[in-house]
Amino acid sequence: MLRRISMAAAVAGACGFAQGELVRVTVQGPVGFNVIQGAMAGIQPGTPVTMSFNVDSNVFTNSASFPTRGYEIILSSFEMKVGSVSVPIVDPQPSPPAYFVLRNNDPAVDGFFISSANVDFPFPLAVTIPGLAPQHELDFQVGYSNGNQINSLDILDAFGTYDLSAIGSFYWAIGRFGNAGAEYNYETITIGPVPEPAAGMLLGLAAVTGLSRRRQR
Repeated sequence: MLRRISMAAAVAGACGFAQGELVRVTVQGPVGFNVIQGAMAGIQPGTPVTMSFNVDSNVFTNSASFPTRGYEIILSSFEMKVGSVSVPIVDPQPSPPAYFVLRNNDPAVDGFFISSANVDFPFPLAVTIPGLAPQHELDFQVGYSNGNQINSLDILDAFGTYDLSAIGSFYWAIGRFGNAGAEYNYETITIGPVPEPAAGMLLGLAAVTGLSRRRQR
């Protein structure tokens, strides 16, 4: 697969940052059911849902036991909208870090999931619901039964859009104590480069922060 090296990555290399290519992950689908209250009260089945976040292709952890690799989610980039309702992620997470995990031939199964603190198994991330005090659990996992969806654990090799073709199973939900208060019907996940303006802003912020720190020394 041809890897697209973004301008942001080139600038990062020229500036001496250890940052890899920034990657955007976007999951989409409609609401299946919803009984969560607060700002989500009254949201009906069929309402569109989008969840997206960035990872750095150089910041990852390999499992010692399974063919999985977790890329640390940049929490400040996380966005989730259920209709018009934004669902903020808890930052920092109760059990950091938060990972976006790739599965490759595990066995004969490829897929993706999110997890907290480990890269072996799916584990929910903490989010908040506007209008409700308790933290909620966000789960996401999708598995493809043919084992041919991705070629490696390198997220740069996984660029593309994945739909329901060859789907084995999926679970995308928000709830508490393991009980779903809302479930979302997964339709697609898209993995690709972060749009250049966003990547440039992140690099610019890193450069300004580094300059400020040097001046304070």
